[in-house]
Amino acid sequence: MSELQQRRGIKFAAGVFLVSAGMQATAHYQFYVSDFVLDERRRAVIEAMKSYVLVPRLGTTLWTLHCMLSLCFALLLILAGTAYWWMGKDLPAARLRPLATASAWLCLAGCLLVAVAYPVPHAVAILLLAGLGFSWSAWGGGRRRGV
Repeated sequence: MSELQQRRGIKFAAGVFLVSAGMQATAHYQFYVSDFVLDERRRAVIEAMKSYVLVPRLGTTLWTLHCMLSLCFALLLILAGTAYWWMGKDLPAARLRPLATASAWLCLAGCLLVAVAYPVPHAVAILLLAGLGFSWSAWGGGRRRGV
């Protein structure tokens, strides 16, 4: 596999993270910030979550925690996507395969864990697509001499 193909695999995985970050940020705004579509059932759930106080001194409620996790997920996807994009672009060729191999194992194992323990389709899809991009970068097409 050529160095260019390895870089493309890592950049594909980075792109998965970055596109997913944009989708998560949009969903975060739509579901947690904007109150454009609030039906009665959704209002009841939000009020119940706001009434469950986790840290009284800070006023942290279950709703606050849920919103924070959604926003942090988007921020971590941005961080991962940006870091992998730079690594895929600037990392020396000798370091591409170990990076892709470790990242593939982490993403694919994480995909399996999330699918079994907490089957949320978009999280499973993000990890699976990124894991496949890293796998292609690490193992796709076999190893050629000098790479």
